[in-house]
Parts: sequence; C-alpha cells; structure tokens
Amino acid sequence: MTFLHSCQKAAELLSQSLDEPLDLIDKLRLQVHLSMCGNCRNVEEQLNLIHKMGAQIGSLDLCDETETPSIVNLNRSAER
Repeated sequence: MTFLHSCQKAAELLSQSLDEPLDLIDKLRLQVHLSMCGNCRNVEEQLNLIHKMGAQIGSLDLCDETETPSIVNLNRSAER
C-alpha cells in the first residue's frame, strides 16, 4: 500500500465522495494528493460544479417554454 494516491485513484475517490463518505484513510490520502496536485484540484472543482448543476436541473420547470435557463445562469447559481 502506497501512501499517496495516483491521479486516477484520486479522481475515482473524488467522484465517490459525492455519493458517500470516504473512510478516514482514503480521505486523508486524498487531501494530501490534492494539496500537491493542481490538476486534481481542478478535477475536484469541476466535479463539484457538475454535481451542483445536476441538482439544480431537477428543480427546473422544463415545460415552461417562456423562459429557458441558460448554462451561464446555472453556473452562476451553482457558485453561490
């Protein structure tokens, strides 16, 4: 067992963490990896944004044709 995760493993754990809590060891190893890897921090930000946007899509009234929300508006809402 290595102390640090690979980027692939880090991405898998980032995705998993959106669905369920990580165990303590994986959580700590992921935090260490993220502290050293800017690419994986970017992946984390992107996954969090996609997760927030996905949650908002479920609350949109898609039958109302008078106003169509844009991705820009969804993005701004997700950042709040």
